Amino acid sequence: MTERAPLGKRAAAWAVARLIERSLHRAFRRVVWAGPEPWATGALDPDRPLVLYANHHGFYDGYLLWLLARRALGRPALLWMRDWERTPLFGPLGALPFPPGDGEAERAQRLATVRATARRLGTRPPPVFLYFPEGELRSPDAGLAAFPTERFIRLARLLPNAVQWWPVGLRVTWWSEDRPTALLAGGTPHDAPTGDEHARLAATLGGLRAAQPGTGLVLLDGTPSAHERWDLARLAPLFRRWT
Repeated sequence: MTERAPLGKRAAAWAVARLIERSLHRAFRRVVWAGPEPWATGALDPDRPLVLYANHHGFYDGYLLWLLARRALGRPALLWMRDWERTPLFGPLGALPFPPGDGEAERAQRLATVRATARRLGTRPPPVFLYFPEGELRSPDAGLAAFPTERFIRLARLLPNAVQWWPVGLRVTWWSEDRPTALLAGGTPHDAPTGDEHARLAATLGGLRAAQPGTGLVLLDGTPSAHERWDLARLAPLFRRWT
């Protein structure tokens, strides 16, 4: 049986979830899943914990992956945050502190976070660990940064053996509206690190360039553009006289 969270934590989680959704509604015209849906085909096992690894090229990446975990997968999410102390509000939704630095306190906190992640991945329902192997936010123009294979192998040693691994690409583009469209797509889930995680993620990210307007699964319908909301055709005769 899943232990029920304290009322205060549930209230805080609800409030922060609403904040995230409002931010996404304002920032994007829509959020779209492009391509096959592995949660519907059985490629993702709902009874196994999941490490979702993704590129990190936009400010809203964590929000978008949280939305994917909740809307499409129906699972809680875990995420490591470098600046957790500055924005602790996301703690009730699964954000864990992962501070940079070589001090004893920073190393102790990172170790505690890794242990907490492994423990939570063994709970029910199995969470999704949102992992950015590039390590920090980068410009999309720079492409996918190199990251060592050892990073995945070390992480796998610390997590439950039942974990699935899944590359997910994130791309922001424009489909003729005044707000951008956020695109997400996934590669093939696998049972363990294979040494080619960079190639898997790069291929998934590159495939998003072929996504076309009007296709895919809409995860969130954001704020329509002014062009969509307004029809001023009745004023055309008047303004034609002034043209």
